[in-house]
Amino acid sequence: MAAIKQNCWEIMHCDEEDLCPVRVSGIKRCWEWMEKNNEFQCRYGLCYECIVYLCNNENSVLTEKELEEVMKDTDFFQQGF
Repeated sequence: MAAIKQNCWEIMHCDEEDLCPVRVSGIKRCWEWMEKNNEFQCRYGLCYECIVYLCNNENSVLTEKELEEVMKDTDFFQQGF
């Protein structure tokens, strides 16, 4: 699997470092933590539609330009993603 381009907390602008189970666990791919812990997001396939997953998945159906547009439209855009 490809290296993480951006962590979920960077894309989502999350400052809850101590409260985030993904950050505390040290797992870089949030969808892997969700799957490992049987969270509802993965059970219902939500992780695979999430902007974090799409930005970090080398097999994304979206181009990098399309991902940038989605992030701009949803206020998640950061330069250098």
